[in-house]
Parts: sequence; structure tokens; C-alpha cells
Amino acid sequence: MSLRNVHDEMVLEDPIELVSRLVIAQDWFLKQTSAHALLADVPGRWGHYQLLADWHADTEVLNVEARLDVLVERKDELSVQRLLAELNTELYLGHFQLSPDRQHIILRCRLPLRGAGGATPEQIEDVVDVLLGQCEQAAPVLCQLVYGRMPEDIAATSLVMTPAMGEA
Repeated sequence: MSLRNVHDEMVLEDPIELVSRLVIAQDWFLKQTSAHALLADVPGRWGHYQLLADWHADTEVLNVEARLDVLVERKDELSVQRLLAELNTELYLGHFQLSPDRQHIILRCRLPLRGAGGATPEQIEDVVDVLLGQCEQAAPVLCQLVYGRMPEDIAATSLVMTPAMGEA
């Protein structure tokens, strides 16, 4: 699906095709799981993430998820849920949640595109960039909690999600 507006030169395309092109351009491992869904392995500074994208043509919504593989022990589940709720208040886009099997912390986002006829490459790049950036920011504190070295003051999570300016 492609729509070209001659005046604006805006090209709207199939969202899954756009995500696929972005993943290939970044040289990430790509697995097309169906005509409307894909999975990519994304290397990060704090670990690897799984990027999942699936297009729901009936509702014209693109679901995008970034998964951090961590096994949460049942005894830590309440603390992790509390930390995820705190992190969610600081997010620019999407929300964190613990998977039902407690093996993934997932950052989910839905991009509604009803009536648009597709998505732009910039929209897809922004969603993927923001989700993966937020995972990178949250990963250290999540791993500290899961692996038992969490500071007592969980309110410090707002500092974790504050974007850094420049480099040290």
C-alpha cells in the first residue's frame, strides 16, 4: 500500500514494510513471523532487546514492543511491578509491563493510523527510536532490582528516565 501526495511529497506505506526496512538498515537480525508481523533482535548497551511489530489492518493500529529478557523470581514480582509503575509515570511513549510468564519486561506502544492509509518512515523511526531509548535508560535500574542490588529509594527512578544532555 503506497499513497503519494504530489504537493507534500509525503509517502504513506505499509507499516510492517517500513519497520522491516529500518531493521535491515540497522543490520539487526530480522524474522518475518507473518505478512503482518516481524521480530528483530536489537543489540543495546545494557543487553539485547527483541523488537516486535504487528499490524492490525482491521483497526489500522501498529503495535510495537521492545522486550528485555529477564527472569523475575516470584518473590521479586511485586517489587518489579512497583518499579514498572513508577517508570511508567516518566515515559514519553508507551508503557512497561511484566509478561505473564515473568520472563520479559515489555515496553509496549500502539500507533493508531486509522484513515491515514499507512505510515511514514519518520513515524516508524521515531516510535522505534523512542522505545529502544527508553529501554536503554530503564535497563540498568531494572537489572539492579532483578539481580538484587536495587537502591532503597525507588523514587530515584525519575532520575533514571531523565534524558541526558551531551556526553561526559
